[in-house]
Amino acid sequence: MKKRPAKRIVHEIADCLQNVRYAYLQIVKQRRKRRLVTVKQRIVQGKETDFGNKTQNTSYIERFNLTVRQKVSYLQRKTLGYCKNQKNFQSVLWMNLFDYNYHQFHKSLRQDLTGRSQKFKRRYQHLTPAMKMGLTSTQLEWQDLILAPIAQRLALRDHEVPASG
Repeated sequence: MKKRPAKRIVHEIADCLQNVRYAYLQIVKQRRKRRLVTVKQRIVQGKETDFGNKTQNTSYIERFNLTVRQKVSYLQRKTLGYCKNQKNFQSVLWMNLFDYNYHQFHKSLRQDLTGRSQKFKRRYQHLTPAMKMGLTSTQLEWQDLILAPIAQRLALRDHEVPASG
């Protein structure tokens, strides 16, 4: 099995993220004698208007990291579930990210439909993160994940220009 160098992987990730607009905030905590003295926020990428009042902390990303670490055994700490194959790790990670973002409804993202409690009526519209961001209008199923790469490869194959020689 041929391993890809770490620099190449970093460059591939950088190429994918090059056209993505993102904002990055760093939280710097200073402690004296194990007590928290100050908390400063430093914007690394983006503008202050990119961050709402609610999003200027790291708890969201830390919670997401914990969720992924609990689902993917390769990322759990102090276990025997280590990964021998980089491709297997990437496959398991992408499957879990698909489940988290496209398949699984999140209680915190649900929208109230009625405004008040009514018996025997649907009160909430449940959403996935992808639905909330507008990437999809419905919850995707595992079948969508399995069939999507095949459809993409077939479309690419149909549009290939034969090499003249």
